[in-house]
Amino acid sequence: MQAISKREQRLAGLARGVRAAIVVPVLFALALLVAREPDMAGFAVFGTFAHLVMVNYSATGGARSTECLALTLLGGVIVFVGTLVSEHLWLAVAGAVAAGFLAEWPALTKGHLVVIRPALLMAFMLAVAIPTPLRSLPPELYGWLLAGMIAQPALQLLWIPIRKVGSIQIHPVPSASLRNAVCAGAAMGLAMLVARLLALHHAFWVVLGVAPALSMQNIPATCTFWHQQAGTLLGFLVGAIVVASVGAHQVWYWIALPCVVFVSAYLPSAVGFTAGQAGFTAFAVVLFCILTPLQREVGIVRIEDILIGGAISLLVASLGYLGGVEAGVRA
Repeated sequence: MQAISKREQRLAGLARGVRAAIVVPVLFALALLVAREPDMAGFAVFGTFAHLVMVNYSATGGARSTECLALTLLGGVIVFVGTLVSEHLWLAVAGAVAAGFLAEWPALTKGHLVVIRPALLMAFMLAVAIPTPLRSLPPELYGWLLAGMIAQPALQLLWIPIRKVGSIQIHPVPSASLRNAVCAGAAMGLAMLVARLLALHHAFWVVLGVAPALSMQNIPATCTFWHQQAGTLLGFLVGAIVVASVGAHQVWYWIALPCVVFVSAYLPSAVGFTAGQAGFTAFAVVLFCILTPLQREVGIVRIEDILIGGAISLLVASLGYLGGVEAGVRA
């Protein structure tokens, strides 16, 4: 499989950024200001990121629609299951272990399902991270399904063909192994357990902090960890400047929202992992300043949670590496 060039990565990032910058603020405003459902707003935003940013879709329109539809429907089922088990600690931990394991299970690294695995994992972790009563399930599902419905036309209308159909290639997917699946499951389960025992309000960020070190299997876990922390700190500083400048004027946060959405979607492909972490952290600060105006310390909270999640992934990845080395020596 032929890897795409830097220019093609920038074009792909540009398409992702434009799509997200248009759709996210519209759906967020619709759910928060019109429907007045914060849960729906949160799932609409992260559902949009899942559909429009996290997936390396196929080049042909038909395959792209099929992959998006599969993500919408399977994601809806996963959100239901995640919410169902979220109120019970050990069911939530077991679900996180199973989700992490299945996301890296070699049998699921083929066909259209392979490109939507990261987005499906995020959907489950978003639903299970915080104990949620079943009465909150409808707005969560509405938000996720709304994001999927809007993603279909957005992926057709706002698509930049970087190569001719038939020769466009998606990013190579790292080869999966049973050891990778076990490490992913252990890391997700441990992150869920730690977040619950510490009663962290933003437990989702802890779980989200685990994913990068596990997905970037060709890069040492320690290197990924420090790049992750550096990007998060940089994004926090940018967000702090925005908050200090804007203060309590909510209108300016709404004006800044499309900009930070574009940056957070564009930077990972166009610049790199560290810049992507910075962009997403700045986006999180602006988003939560709108969603919860009295909790502007969300940037500090995200640094703490990403640090915990990154440390857990570093620990598990290191143990997995040592286990692999030991098995190789025995062989």
